[in-house]
Amino acid sequence: MEEIYIGNKDISRYISACFYSLRKDQDIKIVARGNNIKRAIDILAILIRDYLEDPKYSITVGSEPFEKRNVSTIEITLSGTRKKD
Repeated sequence: MEEIYIGNKDISRYISACFYSLRKDQDIKIVARGNNIKRAIDILAILIRDYLEDPKYSITVGSEPFEKRNVSTIEITLSGTRKKD
């Protein structure tokens, strides 16, 4: 399973990375924390709406210590077949 960590790059780069991984017919895990959680959910919504048929996903939320405080985290495991062009 390929993990894609969401950061501050343009959202289209993450869509491309996810789409490429899904082309290889493997499950992907989208991982984000803090302020990037919203971006991870947006990426999931775009992939489901535009690129996948019969998507299956599971979402795990939590928190982890980071610089003397806790930061929220999200892990989204996604699989599905690509839509035909």
